[in-house]
Amino acid sequence: MVHNNKIVWFEVLTPKQAMLFIAIGKELSKYGFTCHYTTRDHDYILDIFKVHKIKPVSIGLYGGKSLEDKLLASAKRVVLLTENIISLPSKPAIAISFSSPDASRVAFGLGIPLILMNDTAHSKPVAKLTFALANYLLTPSCIPKDVFTHLGANPQTMYTYNGVDEVEYIAGENQAKFLELRQAAVEKDEMYLAYRPEESFASYMKDKDSKPYLEIIQHIIDNYQGRIIVFPRYEIQKEIILEKFEGQIDIPSNGFYFLNLLSNAEIVITGGGTMAREAALLGVPSITYFWRHLEPQKFIEERGFPSFSVQTIEDTKKIIKKFCKEPRKHWVDTSEMLLDLEKPSKVLIPLLKRDEKLAQYFD
Repeated sequence: MVHNNKIVWFEVLTPKQAMLFIAIGKELSKYGFTCHYTTRDHDYILDIFKVHKIKPVSIGLYGGKSLEDKLLASAKRVVLLTENIISLPSKPAIAISFSSPDASRVAFGLGIPLILMNDTAHSKPVAKLTFALANYLLTPSCIPKDVFTHLGANPQTMYTYNGVDEVEYIAGENQAKFLELRQAAVEKDEMYLAYRPEESFASYMKDKDSKPYLEIIQHIIDNYQGRIIVFPRYEIQKEIILEKFEGQIDIPSNGFYFLNLLSNAEIVITGGGTMAREAALLGVPSITYFWRHLEPQKFIEERGFPSFSVQTIEDTKKIIKKFCKEPRKHWVDTSEMLLDLEKPSKVLIPLLKRDEKLAQYFD
């Protein structure tokens, strides 16, 4: 492997990470870096890359809900990722991931400086497998540092930004484009409710066999007088939802570009944080139901963005009933509000420039 290079390796495991790292990749490309993206065939990730006309290398599969399957899938990916990275024309100067255990192991093993980002410290198994290997860990300031250090992060290599990850690809040009697209959607009367079920199989979920999304979809159908679009996270979720609600909801065959999706959404309801934050940052009311309090959600809620978090199914149903009556009454113009939030890249790039080994790549 040649060591004099300007390749940055991004590992992408979720749709949010695709949007985030494509945006950060554009910033690093201004300094002459070539971006190499690895991912896996899971969720709507490949659709997002297709929109951006980027061809990632898809390696391995998502392990599913059992510990055995997760471990086997990860072990296989480590081997395949290693083979992919050592086949590159030169050794990557930097590896950046959202705390991917597979990429972290490979980067550490190959001696590639590892930059991790994380806003999900509640995913403790992932944290314990990755934080201690990081050269730097970037986190939003709304999550106390000790949450991460208790899981193995080195406080000396932790840096924070005063915002949330989604600001990286929402603020500025995309926010202005959203307003244009929404005006057109309103004029054509093509609005809908967008729903995303909970992350059933994630390591941090308490009960991987429960299906609250079925109860919530039924409640949405009972209270929303319009088109309902559902974006399942797994094939099994899709099968279960269609078996019960086919004809009452729509499930797209492909992913939507987030601006196209959210500009037509009157309201967003999700069992996770990312899609809700994207919506709220753009001024679309969003409801997040999750078993624990999510700090990034509270961060934007305290600043007036239309995000509303609940921790129980009963509270979720109450707020859905309230918001579905007049969802547009809760729309917010967030143009000025976004200016007060910091993009992760505003902290990341100066950090890389100051690093003793990495500074050479920014000359």
